[in-house]
Amino acid sequence: MNKFIIYLCAFASLIMILSGCSKFYSAASNIFSGGIYDAKAHKVVTFYVVGKGLEPENALTRGQAVIMAERAAVADGHRQLAEKVKGVYVDAYMKAGNGVANYNTIHVHTQAWLRGSEIIELKQGQYNITEARMRLRINFSKKGMVWWPVGVNTSNSKNVPI
Repeated sequence: MNKFIIYLCAFASLIMILSGCSKFYSAASNIFSGGIYDAKAHKVVTFYVVGKGLEPENALTRGQAVIMAERAAVADGHRQLAEKVKGVYVDAYMKAGNGVANYNTIHVHTQAWLRGSEIIELKQGQYNITEARMRLRINFSKKGMVWWPVGVNTSNSKNVPI
């Protein structure tokens, strides 16, 4: 009798898990599989950032310095997009004694999975600072659980104001 109850509970748990997953999949699969897009139920939000990178002093050649500055600018842009989309976790600690701060440390952490970020423009400005203008368009559903990038490379990115 005990084995029967254990098998019954395991079967019921499996049914509950599978039915929960299929509910989310069926709601999202309509749009991912090219189904009807309901503009009233979704909102497109566009984030714009300007990442900055500096040429390193220890580069072997001028070309290497330019490429490394471009990579740094794009990485800074991705960091800014992650901060805008997911937020920032700040951990701060200060030790004080006799009215003076003896020790102060701040750790900042952000983490996000970004898909569909676009580099609109890469340019080199004053003092060899490279700027990467970037954008990320995200389609949010009204329920707030489903989001994905939209409009990747569908418009002329040169006419997009930042």
